[in-house]
Amino acid sequence: MADQVVVSASNRTPVVQIATWFGLVVSVLAFFSHAGVKVYISRSLTVETGFVFLALLFGSAQAIAVSLQASNGFGKPSSSLDNEQLQIVLKSGYAAVILFFFSIAFSKLAIVAFIHGLTPKKLDRHFNYAIGAFSIVWLVVAVFIAAFQCRLPHPWDKISGRCIDNLHWWETITIIGIVSEVALVALEMGIIAPLQMARQRKVFLISLLTCRLFVSIAAAVQLYFFHKDTSGPLRDDYALGYWRSTICNQIVQCLAIVTTSLPYTKIFMKSFESGMIGAERSGGKTERSTEGSGPSGRGWELLDVSRSSATRPIDGISKTQTFTVESTRRA
Repeated sequence: MADQVVVSASNRTPVVQIATWFGLVVSVLAFFSHAGVKVYISRSLTVETGFVFLALLFGSAQAIAVSLQASNGFGKPSSSLDNEQLQIVLKSGYAAVILFFFSIAFSKLAIVAFIHGLTPKKLDRHFNYAIGAFSIVWLVVAVFIAAFQCRLPHPWDKISGRCIDNLHWWETITIIGIVSEVALVALEMGIIAPLQMARQRKVFLISLLTCRLFVSIAAAVQLYFFHKDTSGPLRDDYALGYWRSTICNQIVQCLAIVTTSLPYTKIFMKSFESGMIGAERSGGKTERSTEGSGPSGRGWELLDVSRSSATRPIDGISKTQTFTVESTRRA
């Protein structure tokens, strides 16, 4: 009979492994849900889906790095590991942090791409571009600091003591990341609030989009545990002392990917019938509006998920009509 693994104060490895692989499985399912609904609705994959895929790709690599840590004793006291295992734990943790930042940043850019297709208003799009640029700068700074947190030629070796303050730089990067997440949600709310639609639908949409705030909440919880880990009795034990904040990172990463798929649920598309995105017309018509004229004009599609009982297929063929609405600017 195989030895039973027991979770104890000196063995948190199974908890880390379960949290890591569970988060990865949920993230993969979320991506396929996002991509599947996207293809079903628009018959194509967009830049937004590409960003979600990149977030999943880096998130998967990060989960593998954490799993490699766990398989070499992460979650157990450093004194129980040999030098080779401890070095693998440190190197894998070093890689996991960098991959974590890439995954979170690409999930932010996926939301930016979603907002870009949500509204044709130039002011909203300018704010959106600013948040996207801010997220890219955040990624560059976070990765640079994480990559050179300790002196070369061993930037992963936290035990050497030749490293920058681990708590302060992580705290700064996390708080800035939370601010960018809140800004994304605030911009979405600013777009949704003025729309004319039934109150229940608006409340539903707002509650759906504000789910992104769970990423910020999880990041704040992670920061709280990181504070406790860095000030606790095991702060110098990089194999056992940081298992709680590592699990929180897996939760943050999973939520960041999952929340990118929420706006593409079928019920969301059916509910989003407003003057901007969805306008129900008799006969199941779909309107396309073009702002401006010539090659410089921008276009956006008014999507429609019609539930009119008056619309019936003729001889098994559902007919749709497309109208073009052109606006002419006066000189």
